[in-house]
Amino acid sequence: MQISPDELLAKVGSDLHIHVLPGIDDGAATLDDSLALLDLHYKAGIRRIVATPHIRSDFFPNTTDTIREAYAKLQTVAAQHWPDLELTYAAEYYADDYLMTLIEADELLPLFDRYVLVETSMRSEQPYFTHILRALIDKGWKPVLAHPERYRPWHQRPERYAELYEMNVIFQINLLSLGGLYGSAEQAVAERLIQQGWVGAVGSDLHHATQYRYIHRATQHPDFAIVSSQLLLNHTILQADKA
Repeated sequence: MQISPDELLAKVGSDLHIHVLPGIDDGAATLDDSLALLDLHYKAGIRRIVATPHIRSDFFPNTTDTIREAYAKLQTVAAQHWPDLELTYAAEYYADDYLMTLIEADELLPLFDRYVLVETSMRSEQPYFTHILRALIDKGWKPVLAHPERYRPWHQRPERYAELYEMNVIFQINLLSLGGLYGSAEQAVAERLIQQGWVGAVGSDLHHATQYRYIHRATQHPDFAIVSSQLLLNHTILQADKA
């Protein structure tokens, strides 16, 4: 796989959704896998990465401790290779009963500030999802909805997106969607959300280095220039670091 190290993602500058921590979810399996992802991102111009492993009680029962342990293992080596790359950690929370428990206990790992990455089912409508989002908001958290373009039950329900947007939920699209990895339907919804000006953050959602060709394709998409020129959380976190 030949990806030119020409800072394709420099206009974005940071990645707020990536499964780069080794051995704790369906992303990087080993430390070498993690380093391969970091190397590609660094060459593409990324200088801030927030690792976001899954927390989902039925498949990925991660905790702050398991995430911190995996992060420490990666950070020690990453700092030697890329001393100016800032690597931090958060989580991608699945909206379920366990998340409600964490919300009530105020035990969440934010992307930064009070921004929390959350997802729901891609296959079926979860009637309690809006309730969980409101619980986050009521506690002072700022929900960042991972890959809204991938929730197929919503594809024929544009009012669902409008409802969440009016709640001030931040839409984070995947660059892999814009690059066509998941299919034409997901790509079309990502395009529509960008063109509506409803996208507040972008993420790679990379799990494996072999997926990087779709990142390359995303940067060639006309809508990438549109979204990367908008004010994104990706830019805000970089500015916050400089403050």
